[in-house]
Amino acid sequence: MTAHKLEEPRSGPRPLGKIISTISNKGGVGKTVYSIEIANQLSRHGRKVLLIDTDLNTGDISIKLAVRTEQSLLDFFEKNIEDLQDLIVKKYTFDLIPGAGGNFKFANINYFQKMKFIRAFKRISEHYDYTILDLGAGIERTTLDFALSADYTTIVTTPEDVQTGYGCAKAAAERMFELEQKLQEKNPDHQPRREFTPLFVFNKSDHEMGLAIFNAIQKATEVTRDRFGIEIQPRFLGSVSAEYKLFSKSYAELHTPISVKYPHSSVGRSFQRMASYYLHSDAKRVSRQKDSPITKLMRFFSHEQEVYAPH
Repeated sequence: MTAHKLEEPRSGPRPLGKIISTISNKGGVGKTVYSIEIANQLSRHGRKVLLIDTDLNTGDISIKLAVRTEQSLLDFFEKNIEDLQDLIVKKYTFDLIPGAGGNFKFANINYFQKMKFIRAFKRISEHYDYTILDLGAGIERTTLDFALSADYTTIVTTPEDVQTGYGCAKAAAERMFELEQKLQEKNPDHQPRREFTPLFVFNKSDHEMGLAIFNAIQKATEVTRDRFGIEIQPRFLGSVSAEYKLFSKSYAELHTPISVKYPHSSVGRSFQRMASYYLHSDAKRVSRQKDSPITKLMRFFSHEQEVYAPH
C-alpha cells in the first residue's frame, strides 16, 4: 500500500482542526473499534479525517483493517522517516497512520521524542477537520499527556470494567490539573482549566444500561470532588450493544468497519449518533482556538525536559 500525500489546506475557512483521543485503562474494551467507526462516520459526513494508531506494541488498527505497510509510526520515533505525512495511507474514506507490533513502548519515549511528535502531530492535524488518536491502554503519563492534547477525551469501558474506566478518568484529571498548575506557575496570566470533561462510551451495553452506569460514575465524581478536590464533569456519549457475531464478521472476517458493511444495524446507528455529537458541537466553529489543549501541551513541554524511565 502506497503512502497518501497530504493535500494543501483548503481555501476559505480554516479546517476545524479538532482532536479526539480515545483511551481506556485496560485492553479489550472496544477502544480501537470505536476509533475506527468514528473516523469512518465523520468522514462519511464530508469531514477530512486522520486516524493515528499510537499503540506501537500491537498495531491493532492495522490488524482489524488488514492494513499492510512497510513503515509505521514506529519508524518516525526510530528516525527512519522525518515527516508523519509519509506514513499516511488511505483507508475507506479516512486517512490512517498505522501502528506496528514490536518492543518499543510509546509510554517510554523521552522528552525529545515527545516534542518531535507533538510538533509533527500539531502540524499534520491542521490539514484535517478531525484527527483521532487511538492511544494504547493504560494510564502511563505519556498516554495521558496525549489524551489531554485533544479537544475531546473519550473513555471507552464496559459494564465489568467500570471501576477501571473511572480510574482512567481520575488519573487523566489529576494529570490535567498538574499540567495546568505548572503552566500557571510559569505564566501568572494563564487561566487554568478547573474541570475535566471526559466523554464516556459504554461498550457491551444497551442504552438503559449505559445510562445506569453513567449515573453511577456521576456519583463517583462527587466522592472524588469531596475527598480529593478534583472536579470531573463526565458526559454520556453513548453505548454499544454486545452483538458479538456482527463484530466478528466485520473485523475478524471482512476487516471492514461495521458502519461500512452494516450501517443500518443497531451498532452502526449507535456509532452514527456518537459521531453526530462531535459534528453538532463543532457546528459553529471554523478554527481551533488559540489556547487549545494541544497548544498548551506544546507550551508546557517547550519548557519542561521530562525523561521517563522505562517501566
